[in-house]
Amino acid sequence: MPSSAPMHRFERQELKESHGSLFADEVAIRFQDVDAAGSLFFARLFDYLHGAYEGLLESAGCPLPLVLAEKSWAAPLRHVEADYFGPLTFGDRVVVHIALAHVEETEITLGYRVVKEDESVAAVGQTVHTFIDVGNRTRRPVPPELTRLLTALAN
Repeated sequence: MPSSAPMHRFERQELKESHGSLFADEVAIRFQDVDAAGSLFFARLFDYLHGAYEGLLESAGCPLPLVLAEKSWAAPLRHVEADYFGPLTFGDRVVVHIALAHVEETEITLGYRVVKEDESVAAVGQTVHTFIDVGNRTRRPVPPELTRLLTALAN
């Protein structure tokens, strides 16, 4: 599924300064999520982003367990990145916002903002999902219900 097509990317400052929220998921940083230094283990942030993505899919009427069981489409990651602006430690409560979205024919770019209780932005991230037909692993259009939700919320 390699692609030379350019992908949409949000600037990290654009994500950090965004104020809207297409979807929000509250997360408590657990003991098992931190490293020996007491800070959030970097890979756990991607778990949190994916949790918000799963919530977004459910709100669009595409719950991930059902999508996977039906095998009508999949949306593997083409790209993922994150930037940290402050520490996240055991016991912190954060809200993971899907702050921005960009929809193309066969892929979506989601921009995330992770906000601490004091309203400071601790991290931002983005994911690019390419939608494929599970049977033949070729690109397919983004499901219309997800396109409708993201387009409506992004405007």
